[in-house]
Amino acid sequence: MPRMPAALLHRATARLILAHLRASGAAPGARLTEESLAAALGTSRAPVRGALAILAEAGLAGRDGRRLALRRLPDDIDAAVPLEAQGQEAEALYAALVRDRLRRALPEVVGAAELMRRYAAGRVLVTRVLRQVLAEGWAEQAPAGAWRFLPLIDGAEGQEEAYRFRRATEPAALLEPGFALAGPIAARLRREQQALAAGGAAGMTARQVFEANSGFHLALMQASGNRFFADAALRVTRLRRLVGYVIAADQDRLRQQSAEHLQILDRIEAGDMPGAAALMAAHLEAGRPSKAKLLRDAQAQHFAGG
Repeated sequence: MPRMPAALLHRATARLILAHLRASGAAPGARLTEESLAAALGTSRAPVRGALAILAEAGLAGRDGRRLALRRLPDDIDAAVPLEAQGQEAEALYAALVRDRLRRALPEVVGAAELMRRYAAGRVLVTRVLRQVLAEGWAEQAPAGAWRFLPLIDGAEGQEEAYRFRRATEPAALLEPGFALAGPIAARLRREQQALAAGGAAGMTARQVFEANSGFHLALMQASGNRFFADAALRVTRLRRLVGYVIAADQDRLRQQSAEHLQILDRIEAGDMPGAAALMAAHLEAGRPSKAKLLRDAQAQHFAGG
């Protein structure tokens, strides 16, 4: 498999570092070392070195004497360290790729020229969006300048399998003896979910809504203190990315699920972990029927010529 371009790899790694620091409750002044971050992310030190340079350039990290330290954690990682695809045209093309991939209207392997014709887009724009897709993990570069879309959850059946897996693991993660949700993380999750419960998703892209809601579940799995739960959550989040964008269209369910997220946080902060686990199980079950219907409808539009 061809390697991700170095500049893009460094930016993607920088975003992973910020997400890791946020999930671990790091505060300004925390020491940042290549060795510890590479171990936490399961990567080599070279991309971490490039990522730290990006964070320093963005003013998010800086030297404290001879040591590199965190200066601040941004509220919006996408805005602080954007990937290459930016702007309305890039967002529209990205959304079209998501839609057509979910509808199975795109071949598994496709060339950039074919995408340029299909979407009436220039080479620079297509390349920028494909590099973002590459960084997010749902495509890879193929020989002869082509791109290969990777297997993901792309329909109701796969989503149902994911729900059964999450139903088995996410409540259990809340009952881990080492579970500890840092105060700053809990406060951030509460702010995000309060905004969504109040209808804030209406002004957000599907991608932003997915990041906020999947980030809630990911943060709790990482707080379990169990690396196996945390690793599984990262993988499932990547696999669910595209179907998550479709699900984000259900505005009524979004408000309700954010209210349920807040109830789970209430139980965690009260120290009632069995109560939080029971609410999590009920929360996962509550959204299954409506989300499965959204996915079936999205795919049916393609087969009906929509």
